[in-house]
Amino acid sequence: MAKQMISEVLEFAARLATKKEKIDYLQANNSRPLRNILKGSFDDSVEFNLPKGIPAYRKDDAPKGYEPSNLYKVSARFKYFYKGGQGDVMSPARREKMFIDCLESLHPNEAELVVMMKEKKMAGKYKGLTPALISDAFPSLLDKPLVTAQERSVAKKVAKQK
Repeated sequence: MAKQMISEVLEFAARLATKKEKIDYLQANNSRPLRNILKGSFDDSVEFNLPKGIPAYRKDDAPKGYEPSNLYKVSARFKYFYKGGQGDVMSPARREKMFIDCLESLHPNEAELVVMMKEKKMAGKYKGLTPALISDAFPSLLDKPLVTAQERSVAKKVAKQK
């Protein structure tokens, strides 16, 4: 049986009812690509050395399972896209081309996941998957957990009440 796509793992985790079930499921499906996606999405210390916005890329139209690559293979290239990573020595054009090549080799759901990671827009996409839950599931993964807009508004309300 083929490995589940990372997007499928996150979609299934979002459908689980309790926090404990989500944590257990994420831990049971622990993989480097899953941790890379979660860290890139929910860790404020991770900055991407790529232009803001969704790049122009051709979405792969192959049926599921027939795409040229997957996140289990492509996530090894993420080190070229982080600020302070190996990609800092590359020209911006070459780094962006490599990113687009990655997106074009993935199933559209996986490519969308990578773009959401880069844009830090995963909060709210998958119900219940928050920086706090990710920190509980993988305690040493997030150096500086992302503060969501909802958490900021709650913090402001608490500060006003004091």
